[in-house]
Amino acid sequence: MASLETVGLVVKPHLKDITAYLANLAAWLGARGCRVIGEPSAAHLLPPTVTVVPSEMLAAQSNLVIVIGGDGTMIYAARLLGSRDVPVLGVNYGYLGYLTEYTPETVYTALERVFAGTFRTDVRMKLEATVERLGVPRLTAQAVNDCVITKSMLARLVPIECRIGGQFVSIFHADGLIIATPTGSTAYSLSAGGPIVHPAMQAIVLTPICPHTLTNRPLVVPDTSEIELRLTTERGPFNVEDVFLTFDGQTGCAVEPEDRVVIRKSASVLTLIEPEGKDYFQLLRDKLKWGNG
Repeated sequence: MASLETVGLVVKPHLKDITAYLANLAAWLGARGCRVIGEPSAAHLLPPTVTVVPSEMLAAQSNLVIVIGGDGTMIYAARLLGSRDVPVLGVNYGYLGYLTEYTPETVYTALERVFAGTFRTDVRMKLEATVERLGVPRLTAQAVNDCVITKSMLARLVPIECRIGGQFVSIFHADGLIIATPTGSTAYSLSAGGPIVHPAMQAIVLTPICPHTLTNRPLVVPDTSEIELRLTTERGPFNVEDVFLTFDGQTGCAVEPEDRVVIRKSASVLTLIEPEGKDYFQLLRDKLKWGNG
């Protein structure tokens, strides 16, 4: 990297037995001339050598972000960064760790490569969703994994009209509909019966959740597709609280029948520091327990 003046730490706030590790990591970075900053949610875990700054300042000032936690923490960090293309290095203190691929020990070797400028990156696409009401945009958000239209626990099936590139696809009568990136294909979409899509693919996956019609199967479309979703009222009106649009399962909003949801590939990306000799299929075998009998 041309300059590594400031390193941001995004740490899962509820980690246990992590303070000594964070102190060692901050000291290691400080010895190499880096200013280390962290955000308020994890301030109680950070050593005094780490400067606590508002979350938006961490995103604006960091030349590199180190995420310590699980995939949920990585997705939170991606939301903090927004449109800023800052390399991110993930240290797995979580469960699955598809995106946080380093162990607490191997992160130092990775950082040495970053300082030497010999690292490789893995660029992941994101989605951008805009919710329009009566033609007026009222919300725009991004997602690394997926945008999901889903019903509340007691609501009936949701009829979701789907158009792609202006062409009518279908009305999905289902518990919901997942619009996923290749990265998100191993998350909620996979649990709902969607395909695993290699993260290097330029594609978007549509996976209905428990569809009423068994022939409603997952659909893979080019990443250039503009996906338009609306709720239909052919079977009667909805309560406003019945249907939600969520982004990576972390933020969201209610969706009403007059709303138009447009989902497309985002102009911004998530740039990960890739492990040396990475084997994606070994990752799948490890995380999905393939071949374990």
